[in-house]
Amino acid sequence: MNDKPMKRPWLYLTAGLLLAAIAAAGFWLRRRAPMEKERPVCLLTGFEPFGGSQTNVSWEMLKPLAGQTLAGYRIVTVQLPVLYDDVAIPLYDAILDHNPELVICFGEGGPLIEVELLAHNSYGQTRQPDNRGRLPPRQEIIPGGPSELPTQLPAQEILRALKDAHIGAKESRDAGGYLCNECFYRLMAHLQYPAVAKKRGFVHVPPVGLPGPEGGSYTLEKLQQAVRIIIEQTARAARGA
Repeated sequence: MNDKPMKRPWLYLTAGLLLAAIAAAGFWLRRRAPMEKERPVCLLTGFEPFGGSQTNVSWEMLKPLAGQTLAGYRIVTVQLPVLYDDVAIPLYDAILDHNPELVICFGEGGPLIEVELLAHNSYGQTRQPDNRGRLPPRQEIIPGGPSELPTQLPAQEILRALKDAHIGAKESRDAGGYLCNECFYRLMAHLQYPAVAKKRGFVHVPPVGLPGPEGGSYTLEKLQQAVRIIIEQTARAARGA
């Protein structure tokens, strides 16, 4: 009769410790989730296939990076349509949803990686149809907008880092008259008022299989390495390093 009351305090103590451990675990789980969510975002975009192609390297190289943490940034990837005017809709939606500090858009281009320096408020003279077969709807992308808008990517630092990694790249002052330039221009114009991202810009990448001037050829793995370098250098510039 007298030994039962003696056991209850130990039972209560054990139960209390167990409940405290469960509560503590729940507290730290709740704390970790917001911390992950609050990690600054780097938004990367690539394009859907166009011109009869089944793939677009600007998107294929980004897909494995989604959800990773690179240079302290959580990577979010978005595929853009090859459609005049509509190209900006998923871009702007992603900016509103994720409030990224960095936005780097990619498109498939010529034989080298090209860091684009200027976005032009023009569709150029090519008059190339989009994926719905439509021609450019007007001469200017944004009527009355500035004729040129500069990149905010640290172009020279990116080019030096790519060269050090033996990845061929150069700067470019003309992103063409197709959807890549429209994406670039709309990205820069949209974020002027107010500036949402600390750094943003556009980079062209070559198709897989082309020979690189630094040796070897451009593989998907090499292009992904280039993307990581571009993110790292842009992150350094954003932090003022």
